[in-house]
Amino acid sequence: MYYNTKKLISPLIVPAILIILSTLVIWRWSFLLERMYDTKELKAFLVFFPLIPYILFLFTIIMGWRSNNTGLILISFVMVISYFSTNNVFGDYENYHYSIIPKAIAFLMPINILILSLIKKRPLLTKTGILYFILILIEFVIFYVLCYIIDKPESKLVFDLTKEFPAFSKDLLRNTSTLHVFLTKNSFLKCVPISSLIAFTGTFLLLFLSYIKNRDVLQAGYLSVLFPAFMGIISSFPRPSLMIYFSVAGLILIISTIESSFSLAYIDELTGLPGRRSLDETMMNLGKHYTIAMIDIDHFKKFNDIYGHKTGDQVLKMIATKLSEISGGAKTFRYGGEEFTAIFPGKSAEEVKPYLEEYRQIIASTPFIVRSKERLKSSPENRGKATFKGQKQAKLTVSIGIAEYNKNLTKPEKVLKAADKVLYKAKRAGRNRVEIQ
Repeated sequence: MYYNTKKLISPLIVPAILIILSTLVIWRWSFLLERMYDTKELKAFLVFFPLIPYILFLFTIIMGWRSNNTGLILISFVMVISYFSTNNVFGDYENYHYSIIPKAIAFLMPINILILSLIKKRPLLTKTGILYFILILIEFVIFYVLCYIIDKPESKLVFDLTKEFPAFSKDLLRNTSTLHVFLTKNSFLKCVPISSLIAFTGTFLLLFLSYIKNRDVLQAGYLSVLFPAFMGIISSFPRPSLMIYFSVAGLILIISTIESSFSLAYIDELTGLPGRRSLDETMMNLGKHYTIAMIDIDHFKKFNDIYGHKTGDQVLKMIATKLSEISGGAKTFRYGGEEFTAIFPGKSAEEVKPYLEEYRQIIASTPFIVRSKERLKSSPENRGKATFKGQKQAKLTVSIGIAEYNKNLTKPEKVLKAADKVLYKAKRAGRNRVEIQ
């Protein structure tokens, strides 16, 4: 596991806070409403308020378009349709809980989010993207028509359909009755049909497992969006809940998209450490008392030639994980290739040497198991319990060069360059060692 708990939980903190705050607002809505009616500007805002979810989701669609993210565009589109359908239940909030539409949306929306979250990043205007878009439209139109027939069995549409196509209408009404039972059968939770609860729970678990596996910030956003949107649909008070919860869902998607873009720009995808851009910005804000260390994996190119680049990637992840746990208040970065950087603000070279020496010893004493082909074919339960032919333990070591700010090295770039020179001095001296400038 190459990411710690903090990195796992952090993308979920802001969405959780927004959901809690929105719940508190809904709880105190009557009180807030009275205050709003006393203020002319806030009263005008109430007229505009139902449009906010549309604006927010339009913004996420534009962001998805700019980043060629079809999944984000289509999920935003699903959220728009879900909000429109539930917010306009034939124009009647009083019959909201008697209508089949909210129950159908509560079932369809999670499943669509799950499927669309699996779409790889690509432009919308491709055959696959357009096909998904058309299928979503067809799906919701069919369900909306069926829901209308269930909710309005005495409507002119049903009357005309029965008159013109009696046999078809008989089969259709029988199937809509089956659909009605499926979508409305109650679970142990009030106002939540069992079909919707299963769709929500299953989607949540699968998205959560996907997030744990991939650590994708946008996946965390999709996971977080489920809660407010679902809570808005099943709420006992749809008038404020739909607007507030769907607005929060839009905000979460925007924040997650921005965070995802930040991660792509500043975080190294392979190791999870901050990358060169983050290093450059950190060096711009250093004071006049700091130390920089350059770390390089010994004989890494040779290791790659012997065991392959996939195994080499596993080595880089392991080295990065151990480096992120280093003591002394270090800020760690992937410099590039097999090189890493550690910055120690407010510490001298002599002060940081024990921390880097400890890190060097940890790497040297930690055996790296090279996965054999037999191990890859074995079941997860047997891994680690049996010894396979050809399984090897590779010894890894690192060389480290340290330099600190002084009257000759007055800029971070010069200190970094000096640390890099000391690093190669350590390599020439036999590798697997820490050298100070």
